[in-house]
Amino acid sequence: MSLAELEFIPRAENIVFIGPTGVGKTGLASGLLLKALQNGYRGLFIRAQDLFDEMYASLADRSTRRLLNRLARLPILHIDELGYLNPKPEQSNIFFKLMEERYRRFSTIVTSNLEYEEWPNFLGNRSMVDALLSRLRHQCHTIHIKGPSLRKPTG
Repeated sequence: MSLAELEFIPRAENIVFIGPTGVGKTGLASGLLLKALQNGYRGLFIRAQDLFDEMYASLADRSTRRLLNRLARLPILHIDELGYLNPKPEQSNIFFKLMEERYRRFSTIVTSNLEYEEWPNFLGNRSMVDALLSRLRHQCHTIHIKGPSLRKPTG
């Protein structure tokens, strides 16, 4: 409930929701983003797959700097479902650069099915991931959600 006060935004704190599929991570994160938007903050919801696709496409047309400038300056960025893709090293490098540029300036909300110790397997380069996690977790609220999926099969 304290996160709903949105005090994390002016303090440039991050929020990471970690848990298995279907436990409500995206719903909680989206609710915080929606409340921030209703309170006058600029923000963006983007699925990790779409973000990494945009990053890869930006290499081809040399628009990576424009993409980073756009995303790095948003007061709140919600990256959803980090961990469900297989990024190329170039994409991981751009993601690191994005998180580096947002560090201590703006808030990022991430949802992931992966525990932090699994991120090097997902993003590759261990030393880069250690540096990324150091920045992401420095001023961060990590919320682990456990329990059964809220998506019960019908029939």
